[in-house]
Amino acid sequence: MNTNPPNCLVIEDSLPGVAAGKAAGMHVIAVPSVPKRTAEFSSADEVINSLLDVSPEKWGLRPFSDWIDDTLPIEPWFIGGPVIKGFGRGSKVLGIPTANLPAENFSDVLSEHTSGVYFGWAGLSTRGIYKMVMSIGWNPYFDNTEKTIEPWLLHDFGEDFYGEELRLVIVGYIRPERIHEDARIAEKALNLPLYAKYTDSPYLRNSLKEDNSANGNQSVIDSK
Repeated sequence: MNTNPPNCLVIEDSLPGVAAGKAAGMHVIAVPSVPKRTAEFSSADEVINSLLDVSPEKWGLRPFSDWIDDTLPIEPWFIGGPVIKGFGRGSKVLGIPTANLPAENFSDVLSEHTSGVYFGWAGLSTRGIYKMVMSIGWNPYFDNTEKTIEPWLLHDFGEDFYGEELRLVIVGYIRPERIHEDARIAEKALNLPLYAKYTDSPYLRNSLKEDNSANGNQSVIDSK
């Protein structure tokens, strides 16, 4: 390549790879392939959660152009199930009332998607469609030993809705797991046409229609 090592940026997911890059005098970003072992990669110049978190501008390179208003559009994915009672830790400690879903139902999703904070739309069968920000992964606030899915619906319901069918359309990524500071980003970004169009998703709408037919209720989209 005829390039000086200090001008090279290496991205590695293994300890030998990190060690080799540093030994060669290169800058190294570590993306650990095994979760919750970031401390072992301390010799790297930067340790990140996933490739979604690479910031070229930190290294004097041109930034990626696909980020929009601090969000990264992704291929939408769809999950749903009954709302279950969690540990109550989010509401009590962080002031974040999350609508928990049974993680064992989504083991394939959890393995395919990197942990972090995502956002999108949530449909509750008897209430309507709402903006949503969601944490997926090893929750750093509570040192979870298993991956979790914790959606936070950006609406004040004033009551619990355990057992109610919840459907989610996840449309974008924000950053690693720091959900409390990302509600503002999700709230703003979901007004963009790029993301707002998913409120018409049949995955959300069909659930509402089925329930409304049975109960005679009319669904309302929350746009606050």
